[in-house]
Amino acid sequence: MFRFDRIQQKLLLVLCVAFFALSGVLICLEVGRRSVSPSAGPSGWEKTDTDRQEQAVTLEEDEPEKSEKNEKPIKVYLTGQVKSPGVLTLSEGARVEDAIKLAGGTLPDADLDHINMARKLKDEGMYHVPAVGEEQSGNVDLSASSGMDGDAKVNINEADQAQLETLNGIGPSKAQKIIQYREKNGDFQSIEELMNVSGIGEKTFEGLREQIDA
Repeated sequence: MFRFDRIQQKLLLVLCVAFFALSGVLICLEVGRRSVSPSAGPSGWEKTDTDRQEQAVTLEEDEPEKSEKNEKPIKVYLTGQVKSPGVLTLSEGARVEDAIKLAGGTLPDADLDHINMARKLKDEGMYHVPAVGEEQSGNVDLSASSGMDGDAKVNINEADQAQLETLNGIGPSKAQKIIQYREKNGDFQSIEELMNVSGIGEKTFEGLREQIDA
């Protein structure tokens, strides 16, 4: 059996101690490096690119949603048979029904059969809720204010095919072109813009000018 002499035994012991000491130092350095590394995960393992991407997605999901639509306030003047008539502030795109609700609702004598509750409100517009049997005043532009039927003008931004065909010089073909223009370009900004529709010239426009609004 092979035996070490005393010098060899001491040498071997020194080498073993040095080996374990060096191993301990290296382990401590590695643990310290991982604990201070900004890319290290909770367990000390270094984060991969996939981990960083998942963390970025999580942070984005946690951010509060920002409203993409910034609604513009409008002011309208509501008169007639409502509980609180006056100037009202609503959001752009609101309807006559919304204005009446904001005014506290209608009074018992309100003639709801002559009000277009679905009519879209316009900034600076005046809207009148008539009483039953009320005569329409010639000083009030009811076509622009109340959205009534009867003698009211035809709103070229809201009229359907049948309503457009009631206008002078407008048949099924031109009515369809008006609707197509509106769908492609949005609401008419003025009644004069109607002449941009193919087939509607100045002569046709002058014949229906007094019948429409926008």
